[in-house]
Amino acid sequence: MEEQDDPVSMTVEDFEGGEAILEDSSGSETDDQLAHFAGLLKIGEETREYDGVKNTFLTGMKGHAKDTQVVAIYKNSASTSPMKARFAAFKAFEQVVSQKNGGQGNANVKYGWYSGSKEDISQIISHGFALCNGQSHGLGVYLSPTSFLLDGLEYSRADENDMRHILLCKVIMGKMEVIPAGSKQRYPRSGEFDSGVDNLEAPRRLVVWTTFMNSHILPDYIISFKAPSSTTLLINRINEIRNLGFVSVSALHLTMVKFLGPARGALISRIYEDFAKRKVNVVQLFHAARRITGDDQLLIEIFKSSTNKPVRRELRRTCAAQAAAELRRR
Repeated sequence: MEEQDDPVSMTVEDFEGGEAILEDSSGSETDDQLAHFAGLLKIGEETREYDGVKNTFLTGMKGHAKDTQVVAIYKNSASTSPMKARFAAFKAFEQVVSQKNGGQGNANVKYGWYSGSKEDISQIISHGFALCNGQSHGLGVYLSPTSFLLDGLEYSRADENDMRHILLCKVIMGKMEVIPAGSKQRYPRSGEFDSGVDNLEAPRRLVVWTTFMNSHILPDYIISFKAPSSTTLLINRINEIRNLGFVSVSALHLTMVKFLGPARGALISRIYEDFAKRKVNVVQLFHAARRITGDDQLLIEIFKSSTNKPVRRELRRTCAAQAAAELRRR
């Protein structure tokens, strides 16, 4: 499957209709279908459905595809009563959102990636979503469009067999609104909107508010795979961003103070001072910033905002004074 020009344009029909990239897997059940995730069917590797999902996943892995091994693909077969209920709820809300937005398929159903540990994904399959996993553009459940799988993969965790797992979900997006970076929004701004994105033209984050997380998101497939560690993936992503233009540590420090606010900004300033005094190196500075930020997506956003920006002396003094005042209060 070729990568889409519009990263959010892949709809349910791209998988289930058209050229029939994916087919019904009712006949692909195997003896070890429940080896990892109860209630799911393991798709046979000889099927077109397996090839379609695998190719979509590896396309999203981009340059890491050659180092990635797909171990197994599981499909949500709605085989248990709770699964059937969530499937029915998804279809009902799809119809409601479609009618609200004028009918004729205006529920705007997309595919999105959601990563986590094996335990996280098992709990989601068994009980549904329980917590928001992002805060860089409002507080909600974040999924990545199919072409931007790497944006969310930093949240994956290897299990006891060194395997990672990611969900491919159907998502009712409806009418989307732009959520600015740093927003603390928790609900749609008005009844006109159904979901949020970081950018309408080329979204990299699909934001589903927690109110809708178990009615507007339907886990469809689980891909179990082996790949480079999440830390390696994140560092590679940040290096890609840095290659777009020069990022000075000073500019990065100022942007982080601006994004994170006084409390966390003071912590960043403290580690930056240690760096300036050569008490810590750039790798230690990076890991400290990652811990303080607590959100890899937000850290990437900060890197982007720091690219090619000159450091103004008066702004540096202002931020330093604010950080010092916060430290005195602590």
